[in-house]
Amino acid sequence: MALAKIGALEALFRLFPKILTPPAVHHELITEGLRLGAPDAVLLQHRYRSGELEVVSPPDASLQAPVPIGPGEEQSILLAIDAETTWLLIDDLDARQTALTNLAAAGSKTQITGTLGVILSAREKGHLDKGEAVRLVESLRQRPDIWISANLCRRVLELLDR
Repeated sequence: MALAKIGALEALFRLFPKILTPPAVHHELITEGLRLGAPDAVLLQHRYRSGELEVVSPPDASLQAPVPIGPGEEQSILLAIDAETTWLLIDDLDARQTALTNLAAAGSKTQITGTLGVILSAREKGHLDKGEAVRLVESLRQRPDIWISANLCRRVLELLDR
C-alpha cells in the first residue's frame, strides 16, 4: 500500500512479478481503499486484475502472537508459511516479530522485508537510480498516512548515500 501511495509499484513488481495476498489484505487495500476514495486502491485494483496480485486464502490456523496483530498481517504470515514463499512483505514491527517466531517454528526459510527493503533491493538490482530511491524514501517520510519510522527512513537514506 505504501509503495502504491508513493508511485513505486513498478520497482515492487520488477522484484516480485507475482505477489500473493490473503483476503484480509485485499479487503484492506481494495474494498476499504475504494470506499475511502484512495487513489492507491485504484492502482492496486488494476494489479489484481492483471494477475500480478492474487488473492489466496491461508489455512485456518492460529499463530503464536505475543501481542495482537491485524488480520491482514496474521493472514499474510499464515499464507507465507503455507505457500512456502521466498519473501514476506510486512512493515509492522509487532507483525514482523510474530512472523519471525512463527516462521522459525514452522521451519520456514521465508525472508521478511518491508517497504524500505523493497526500495533498497530495487536500487541494488538497478531498478531504481540513487536519486529515485532517495526521493521515494523522502516521500515515505513526509506522508502522514504512512507509518514508517522516520529514524528507519534516515538510516536507509544513509545506506543509499554510500
